[in-house]
Amino acid sequence: MNTIAIDGGTAVISRPDAPALRVERHDGPAAAARLPLWVGAYEDVYAHALDLSDHNDPPIAERLERHCARPGFELVAAFDGDRVAGLVYGYTLPEDSLWWEGLTPAPDPEFVREHPGRTVGVCELLVGVPWRRDGIGGSLLDAFLAQRPEERAAALVADGNAVVLGRYAGYGFTPVGTMEPYPGWRPHTMIVRPLRQG
Repeated sequence: MNTIAIDGGTAVISRPDAPALRVERHDGPAAAARLPLWVGAYEDVYAHALDLSDHNDPPIAERLERHCARPGFELVAAFDGDRVAGLVYGYTLPEDSLWWEGLTPAPDPEFVREHPGRTVGVCELLVGVPWRRDGIGGSLLDAFLAQRPEERAAALVADGNAVVLGRYAGYGFTPVGTMEPYPGWRPHTMIVRPLRQG
């Protein structure tokens, strides 16, 4: 089982029988300053599917740069030496968020009403191929959510991706409906997890 610990002021993911991974936290400006690093990691993970509109319209660099400017943005990355082993990022949904627009079945208006500090949107959680099946994704998500002040977390998983949906279920997320996040994208399942009582 992986554990996240502080070793000499540096956060690390300790792994049984494998080198520890260094964990770094980045706010919006810090993440934006290293944009090519995150884009490279994303493109490596999704190299087999970069032709899908989900991954190129808009391009990940454009999406990530825009997200870095959002209030409450944070990116948590695990490094194996100078290589990105995995990352997770998200931001606080604003009161006028379109995050829930088009959700089917139509939710209770109170469920989708945002107020300051209600929801953190988890935009990406990815782990590079060499580091998979080692619990890195769960460790990164735990590290990201542990310090979030919001009441709940929400994320989207492309329909048909039963493996990832199952992993998120193991992380405590529950499906609440489906939607098309951007025009032309595949349908996605919206999943939600409570973080603390509101």
